[in-house]
Amino acid sequence: MRINQDFGMSVQTILFLKDRNSTEFLQAGEIAKTLNFSVGYLQKVVQTLSKHGILECKRGRIGGIRIRAKVITLYDLWKATCGDLNVNEPSLAIMKKPLKAFADSMREIVVYKKS
Repeated sequence: MRINQDFGMSVQTILFLKDRNSTEFLQAGEIAKTLNFSVGYLQKVVQTLSKHGILECKRGRIGGIRIRAKVITLYDLWKATCGDLNVNEPSLAIMKKPLKAFADSMREIVVYKKS
């Protein structure tokens, strides 16, 4: 199965920030280098996550990225990077049950919880 690149990058970024266990802002360049991402593409994904209230970004020489949300599930990251799973869309009626099960299972997996 191929996972959307933005979704995969968002999961890895959150796990990296979680493992660093810091309230300080981390530079996008440091994250990108460690995770072997393009800095430009990481910044695009980070901007998306910031718009959804998941990350906080600060510009400038002492700026960077840190986690803003108190709890982040896989579904939060999916919704931010891939869009909502609209199980009520008529053209997807046949897929309503499996899509709902997929969304429900992703809601149960907590990637980050502020301690």
